[in-house]
Order: sequence, then structure tokens, then C-alpha cells
Amino acid sequence: MRLICKYCIKEYQTLNSGPLISNFIYQLCREIDIVVPSVRGILSVEVEGYKRQFAHCFNIYNSNIIDATIYQHALVNKSIENIFPLFVAGVVPENIEYIIYEEIKLDSQIKFKREYLKKVLDEVSLYKDIPIDKFNIVEDSKKKSLFYYK
Repeated sequence: MRLICKYCIKEYQTLNSGPLISNFIYQLCREIDIVVPSVRGILSVEVEGYKRQFAHCFNIYNSNIIDATIYQHALVNKSIENIFPLFVAGVVPENIEYIIYEEIKLDSQIKFKREYLKKVLDEVSLYKDIPIDKFNIVEDSKKKSLFYYK
């Protein structure tokens, strides 16, 4: 899961891509027979004693949160960017809570071509680890837009 998250962060635009990347992760995992539903919910972040809430899409795997797009909130909230991790895969930081509202069913998701999903899985399998660093909006905008790979 961590490799898939890191691959998505490294290769694709994060900003405003929450539902798209969440669906992409679900469909990638489905190809390898792992159930990682895409869900809609609320991301609640504690900032100096109060909570900020954001509508958000992410995935669930064995009751663990998988979130490859949490860092998009750091990109648009520069004053609190330091409290957002690059991604979440399992252990959620203490200052962050997730509330799940509903699963995004496959029939209402943007569908990715099976050939493209297999190509990405082949690329991911070549890595033991994928180094990623924090980035800014300009760097994010230079990445591929997943929208064009459906």
C-alpha cells in the first residue's frame, strides 16, 4: 500500500485529485485482488486547540486509513502545512481524525483502462521504496494529471 501511495504522490498531481486518486488506488488494488474501498468523508485536523474540517476522499484497507492526497491540504493552507503528512498508510497522526460517510461504488467511479492499471502495477513492482519529499503547488502542477489516463 505504501508503495502505491508513494508512486501516486511522485507521479500524479495531488491538488484537487482526492476522488480521482482514491478511485485509482481502489482499481489498482482490485487488479491484484486486494479490497481497498474508496470512501467519502471528513478529514478533521486539530490546529492550536481547534479543529478544521475538510471534505475528503481516501481509502480503507483492513480498517486502516490509506490517504495519498492528504498533502493537498498543505498546498492550499500554507500557514498550517507542517501538520500534514505526505500520506497516511495505517497509523494516523494524533492531530488528525477521519470520519467515513460512504463508500464510492465502482459504478460511480471514473474507470481506468485495465491496460493502464497493469502498466502502473508493473512499474510499482520495480521499486523496493520510492523516495518522496514535500513539494509546493508549482512542483505539483508539473506532474501528470491522472484525469487524462482514464
